[in-house]
Amino acid sequence: MKKYIDILTKCALFRGVDASELEGLLKCLSVQEKTYDKNESILIAGTRVNSIGILIEGAAQILREDADGNRAILSDLNPADLFGEAYAAAGWNEIPITVVATGSCLVLWIPFHAVVEQCSFSCDYHKLLIENLIKLIAEKNILMNEKMRLLSCKTTREKLLTYLRDYSEIVGTRRFKIPFSRNELADYISVDRSAMSRELGILRDQGLIQFHKNAFELSDQVKLRAKISSIILVTNAAFRGIIDT
Repeated sequence: MKKYIDILTKCALFRGVDASELEGLLKCLSVQEKTYDKNESILIAGTRVNSIGILIEGAAQILREDADGNRAILSDLNPADLFGEAYAAAGWNEIPITVVATGSCLVLWIPFHAVVEQCSFSCDYHKLLIENLIKLIAEKNILMNEKMRLLSCKTTREKLLTYLRDYSEIVGTRRFKIPFSRNELADYISVDRSAMSRELGILRDQGLIQFHKNAFELSDQVKLRAKISSIILVTNAAFRGIIDT
């Protein structure tokens, strides 16, 4: 496990844990490692999950399919990302999501009970792990609310601009590469791929964006609109607070 320490120090579950203590902590947690091939299912909808997964190598996606087989990408996973923790905590008998490897992957699995129950060695870090887990679940809930805001946009254009603006804010620059192919982006924002491609072309012709494959650049106009929208949202929220009081 020593070779995974550098990645695990970046994992949100181990925030505040000294790197020198991680190897011993992993043994205490009864961590197991497993490899997956590209396109192999890591978790399957309809099954139960009792362990928390940490992606160590490769990349994966969290997917959800409706009754008609339409696929929606909920999130992409990169090294040091955690997954499955909310369903393990909730004790669901049948999880609604599937996690698929988009390349060769290595995953560490931690039994959920090993994180939340005090071990026989009374490790000092168990309380910290529980606090980190609660915070992580809360953070992901906030991100899911942001995803709902994206999906509530009425048009393909609004969804595209909202996603690109949000991603630009996350990376802190107007030039960036998104983690999705065209098909994956269409699945993520829940639009038709052809309609999305047409709208991308229109946005480019209007000088609002530039792109090549998954590399994008937003114009100053788009960035300015994003700032104005944020100011309006904050102002409206403050005004509602004044009215409510």
